[in-house]
Amino acid sequence: MKDESALFGVAGNPPHFWESEFRSDRANAPEWLNSIGLDALEIQCTYGVRMPQDRAIAFRANAEQHKIQLSVHAPYYIGIGSSKKETIQRSIDELRKALDLSHQLGSKRIIFHPGSIEGDRESARKKAVETLKRFEDENNMNGVSLFPEIAGKIGALGSLEDVITICENVACAWPCLDLAHLHAREHGSLRDKKDFQNVFQQIESRLGTEAYGYLHLHMYPVEWGDGGEITHKAFHDKIPITRQLSLFRDSQNEDTLFRPRYEPLLELVVEQDLKPTIICEAKDSQDVGAREMKNYYSYLVRQESELEILGSK
Repeated sequence: MKDESALFGVAGNPPHFWESEFRSDRANAPEWLNSIGLDALEIQCTYGVRMPQDRAIAFRANAEQHKIQLSVHAPYYIGIGSSKKETIQRSIDELRKALDLSHQLGSKRIIFHPGSIEGDRESARKKAVETLKRFEDENNMNGVSLFPEIAGKIGALGSLEDVITICENVACAWPCLDLAHLHAREHGSLRDKKDFQNVFQQIESRLGTEAYGYLHLHMYPVEWGDGGEITHKAFHDKIPITRQLSLFRDSQNEDTLFRPRYEPLLELVVEQDLKPTIICEAKDSQDVGAREMKNYYSYLVRQESELEILGSK
């Protein structure tokens, strides 16, 4: 019988948090998440790591009490593949602040965008590896791992190949598989279970089965264009009819919802007995999307368990 052990959570504090009885203090977020049946929180340090130590202590106590896994999303202006020394130094400084906060929070995961490409992609990859190796050498990681995230824009450092290559060469690094970003930058690549399976197969073949112990996914629908990601969507947002004609002009597909969808992903997760942390970044509805995913996952686990019981009789 499979253990129900995938974790589902949110990035930041959704509107429903600010409408709840817990809204008086951000440090109440873990208790709120527990009250609605979720398991994880990715703390957003979008424009800088600024959390006071007393709030970090309160966050940690709250998360430990309510069994919420914390991760830290480092600031957006990190650029580990830059050719500019000042950008590299600023990126290292910001990652160090995120590491200090992670230690205070008891978090073991730092998520970050690798940044832009100023020259050619291969040089940016090499510089990114060099930067993270330097960071690892200069700091006591104390069990914290770095998670470079797949980027939504085609021109950014952060393709699946970029992220895997970085992680192959940096001991403390594992991929943050933002599946919506991947779908967007590859112009709608994640439609069926086999598409998600292909992503996991690339991770396993390059990073080994150990990578499955560090699976950190971002999952939500996205609108995309020629350059990749345009904007996040909620799971029930419908594609305008004019956009449908553009997307599906070569098929009979009548789907009206933005992709990627969580159903084929979660079916694969249960079939392969994977145990990812899945963070929802659906537009203004992270908690709604995370709960919907967890409910479907729980249904699949129960179904799988029932089949195993029947097969053993």
